[in-house]
Amino acid sequence: MCEVEDLLSEKGPLAAILRPASLALAILFLASVALAAVNVVTSEATTASPTPASVAPTATPGLGRAVPAVAATPTSQPAVTAAPMATVAPSPGVAATPDPTSTTDPVSTASSAPTSGPENATWTFDLYDPRAVRWQDPDLTACTAASAQSMLNTIAYTGSDPSLIWQPTVSFAVQESILRYERAHMTMRKKSPGSDPHGWRNALNFYGWGSTGAGVYRDSAYSSVGEAEKAVVAAIARYHKPVGVVTQGGAHAEFITGYRVVGDDPSTGSSSFRIVGVYLTDPWRTARYRDTYITQARWLWGFTWLRFAPYWQTDSTARDPIDGQIGRREWYGKWVIVEPVK
Repeated sequence: MCEVEDLLSEKGPLAAILRPASLALAILFLASVALAAVNVVTSEATTASPTPASVAPTATPGLGRAVPAVAATPTSQPAVTAAPMATVAPSPGVAATPDPTSTTDPVSTASSAPTSGPENATWTFDLYDPRAVRWQDPDLTACTAASAQSMLNTIAYTGSDPSLIWQPTVSFAVQESILRYERAHMTMRKKSPGSDPHGWRNALNFYGWGSTGAGVYRDSAYSSVGEAEKAVVAAIARYHKPVGVVTQGGAHAEFITGYRVVGDDPSTGSSSFRIVGVYLTDPWRTARYRDTYITQARWLWGFTWLRFAPYWQTDSTARDPIDGQIGRREWYGKWVIVEPVK
C-alpha cells in the first residue's frame, strides 16, 4: 500500500500529471453551474409574467378574498326566449274583472222547436230581448234591482202575461227605486249592501203585479244543483218568464232567459231531458255576459263568476212575512233561484 500513497501524494509524479486535468474539470463544472443558473432565472421570469386582463383577480364582496375571474368564451348558441306566462283569471268580487272571453250564441228563438228525432230531440228556447237589459252600473250594489228591472222588461216585450202592469224602462232612477223597495222589504241586515232573495222576489211581484203577495215569483232553495237547474228550465218553458239565479255564494244576482236541452220538451211538464246549456245575462256591464250561451259544464264547474254555486250568506236573519222563512236557514248550503210559479 505504500506505493499507491506515493503516487497520490502531492509530490508524486501522478499528482503532477493530474493537477492540470483537475483544473480544467473544475472550470467546466463551474461553467455548467452558471449556465444552469441562467436557465432557472429565465424560466422564473417567464412564469412570473403579468396576468392578462381577462383573468385578472377580482374581489368578491363579503368574502374578504380574491377569486379569479375567468374570461367568457363566446359561443354560437342562439338566445333563449322565455316561454309566455299563462294569464290567471282573477278571483271574483266587485272589484274583480270577470272572464273576458264570453260570446253570445247565435241561436235565439222565441219558441221551442226540436232539431232532431223524437228520442234525441234538442229543444232550444230563449226569451231574450236586447231592449230589456238594464245594467246595474254605476251602482255595484244593485244587481238584484237591475235583474228585476230587466226580467220585468223581458216579460213586457214578450207579452207572455197580460196581467203584468209594468211598463218597460231602463231608467237608472227606476232601478234605484226598485233597490230602495227591496231593502225596505227584505230580511237581510240593513248594514249589508244590496238585497237578499226575499227582497228581490218582493220587488218583482210589487212592480210587476202590484203587490208583494201577488205570488207570481217566489224564492226557492234546492238541495242539489241538478234539481235547481231543472227547475230553472221548467219555469222558463212553462211560464215564459226569466228566472233569477243567485251566484257567488249569495253575493251576486244573474238571470236566465233560455235553455238548450236534449230529450223531452220541457214545456210539456216532462222532466226527462238533459240540459246542454242556458242563456245567461249578468247585470254588471263589465262582465260582458249578455244573453250568453253557457254550457252546463261551464255553468256548474267553470269560472267562479258564472258558476251556479250554493248559498253561503248568513246575514238574512229576519223572518219573511210572505213565506214565514228565515233566509239563512232556508237558503244556506242550497242552490237558490227566484222563479215564476204563474
